Amino acid sequence: MKIIDKAVKKVYRFNCPNCQSRLEGESWEFIDIGGKVNKFFCPVCRRERYITWSDLRKKIIYEGQDTPK
Repeated sequence: MKIIDKAVKKVYRFNCPNCQSRLEGESWEFIDIGGKVNKFFCPVCRRERYITWSDLRKKIIYEGQDTPK
């Protein structure tokens, strides 16, 4: 048995519901307020916004892939 890929981190991609900016964040950056709704800070709007879990798209970054800096 061999290891194919080693996951480095898991991020979520989404659009801000207000300004429609494409954003990316890790799970610790979202605050679960209940009812499948999360609170996050939008750096473009510079305000706290709300988004549902179903609007988030999970992306797993593996070792050796180009990571954004």
